[in-house]
Parts: sequence; structure tokens; C-alpha cells
Amino acid sequence: MYEEAWRRVVCAVPGADAPGMRDQFVCHAAFASQKEAWYLEPARPAVGYWRTVRAGCNPGDVRDAG
Repeated sequence: MYEEAWRRVVCAVPGADAPGMRDQFVCHAAFASQKEAWYLEPARPAVGYWRTVRAGCNPGDVRDAG
């Protein structure tokens, strides 16, 4: 469902294709689409999709960039 959107992100920013980044993106698209900003951060740990969801789309102890 979100594959085309993720493909466009990676085409625009190839460095985005890092471990855990797709999980953060899909989580935000599915559960936080109303948020004003999404922070997709490569410093966050790649913990798998469902653990990313349980962490509110932002796993780990990295502070949001905004």
C-alpha cells in the first residue's frame, strides 16, 4: 500500500533507504498522518515494524529533530 510512496522517497533521497527508515515511514503514514511533521531518523534503531509501531513510530531514545 505504501510501496510507491516509499519508492519516491528513496528516489528523491537515496540515503533514506537505511535500516529501520521504511518502518518509520510506513508507521507514520498508517498511524500518524495527521502529524504536522514526520521525523524519519536513521539514528533510530531498526527494531522491526511492529516494535516501531509500539514505540509511536520513533523507536529508541533519539530526540526528534524538530
